[in-house]
Amino acid sequence: MGIVTIGAACLLVLLAAAMRSRTQQLLNVILRAVLGLLLIWFVNAFLDGQGIPVHVGLGAASLFACGMLGVPGALLLYGIEICAWLMG
Repeated sequence: MGIVTIGAACLLVLLAAAMRSRTQQLLNVILRAVLGLLLIWFVNAFLDGQGIPVHVGLGAASLFACGMLGVPGALLLYGIEICAWLMG
């Protein structure tokens, strides 16, 4: 009976650790998405003030790219937009 109790306790600890890890991952994705969208918003405002017609939209694709990649995702979106602007 003692081994079953110890095994159940270990299983509960592992389950709690797995749930904590998933929660941290979800919070990390949400934080990256919010920071990336804020970066896009500020960079769009800066570029508009400079008269540069390069703007990245604040939509689902931007949210996904920033959530998965963070700031590099936002920079990637600007790289794509700059290439499209230069190619006409």
